[in-house]
Amino acid sequence: MCVVAVIVTWNRRTDVRRVLERLGAMDTRDALLHAVVVDNASDDGTSEALSDWFAPERVASNSSSVGSLASFRVRATGVTNRLGLGSLTVVENRSNLGGCGGFNTGFAAVRELFGEPGTTGGPDFVWLLDDDIDLPADALVRLRRAAETDTRIALVGSRTVDLGDRRTTIESTIYYDREAGVMGPAREGEVESLRETVEGVRDVDIVSACSMLVRWAAIEGVGYWDDRFFIYCDDADWCLRIKRAGWRVVCALDAVVYHTPWTHKLTPVRGYYLHRNLLWMNAKHLEGASLRRVWLRWSWRLLRQAKSAALNRRMTEAVLTVRAVSDAVRGVDGKLDFQAERCDSVDALARVGALRGEVVVIAAGRAGFDAAESWRAGVVNELIASGRAGDMPRWRVVLKQDDAGAAHGGDAPMSGAGRVPIVRYRPTRLGKLRAQAVFWKRRPDAVVVIDEACEFPLLLGRATLHVAQDDLSRATIEPGGLGAVVSFGVAWARTLVRSVAHGLTVRRDTRSDPVSTG
Repeated sequence: MCVVAVIVTWNRRTDVRRVLERLGAMDTRDALLHAVVVDNASDDGTSEALSDWFAPERVASNSSSVGSLASFRVRATGVTNRLGLGSLTVVENRSNLGGCGGFNTGFAAVRELFGEPGTTGGPDFVWLLDDDIDLPADALVRLRRAAETDTRIALVGSRTVDLGDRRTTIESTIYYDREAGVMGPAREGEVESLRETVEGVRDVDIVSACSMLVRWAAIEGVGYWDDRFFIYCDDADWCLRIKRAGWRVVCALDAVVYHTPWTHKLTPVRGYYLHRNLLWMNAKHLEGASLRRVWLRWSWRLLRQAKSAALNRRMTEAVLTVRAVSDAVRGVDGKLDFQAERCDSVDALARVGALRGEVVVIAAGRAGFDAAESWRAGVVNELIASGRAGDMPRWRVVLKQDDAGAAHGGDAPMSGAGRVPIVRYRPTRLGKLRAQAVFWKRRPDAVVVIDEACEFPLLLGRATLHVAQDDLSRATIEPGGLGAVVSFGVAWARTLVRSVAHGLTVRRDTRSDPVSTG
């Protein structure tokens, strides 16, 4: 029995080190376990660090920009890996091909180094793994046990448990609802979820690639992942293609993998891929009236979401959501050519002309207020320490009516000398409209939003700064104010027309294998 683990990584060398160490300590029983790490052009020295730590037998370089068409220059190191694995190979991609292109590169490497799918001498299984997981020592044994119950099983997925709260299952059974065009934990028409079930093997539609055991022979007729996707929905699309080919896809509920919930990692850029690719996935697996209905429903839902984001100081999210719909219509695939402008918080205030001006901070809840105060204190202290106290902005904070503010030394008052003025609003349309009047007399030069959490449509103010709690020293600059909203509205309306026109005529995408794997 031969199993090849494929791990795709990008700038997470300490995380991928942990995964490899878990593989080295894995209970493999009678299986020979090999590992292939695909480094997606990391700039943190991942490849060099792995070579120093573990002494791989092979280092391969891939210059292709299409993962499924990868070709390799392989260099044998003449050493034996320190993990006790059958072999360790590090593949260096010249560019970042995303999780999708990374796993396709891994498939191509397995084919070249170990043999073609469906041929004698090739591996029995390929084990796809994310680089930020934790694995119990019996993970592989449990996955294999499930796969060996039926030769028609092509994919076995793990039950995913929260890495930070190992009592909580975050993904187990995943099914595709063809009426709604979404994925969920219950079969279509059912309301009961198996999320709390922790034993047995369940037939599902989709398993997550954070830990997915694949029968290598099954790939022969199905092909690799769809290179167009880059990240998100690529594994789901592949699972549905494999089921369409007549194979079984199952979840082994007692085969656990620990992983951070994907919702915790969702950003506007990641949201772009999720939205664009979900539209494409539906176009590949639905047809006729069902496809048209789902396309129109989802594109309208996304455009409404974008409109709300634009009105609530989340312009990057708004623009990228509209672009996701537009690119899905136009077939713009691969990696997004977008780069957020991020810099030191004081520099960001200076660049938007807000020093010595009016700065409004919008916070949500007690945690948001505490973060806002910490960010403001950091700016104040930096200006004082650098002898620029005269550049201090005038501050105001926006909070919902019932949101608790900070308690300085117990129940200190929220107003008075040295306190930042707080503008309260009721979370209704009328309440938000009334609160706008405060800012007409003293218009903000910049509006600061903590953790993308803004439900207050402040249209005044030339720029928006986004600050994340995990790095309060830096801010991301995006355009703000009425002018930015009007400009966005034009693009929004244009995309709405295109999406409706496309949705009324869309046909099933029959390109199940967009790029040849031969």
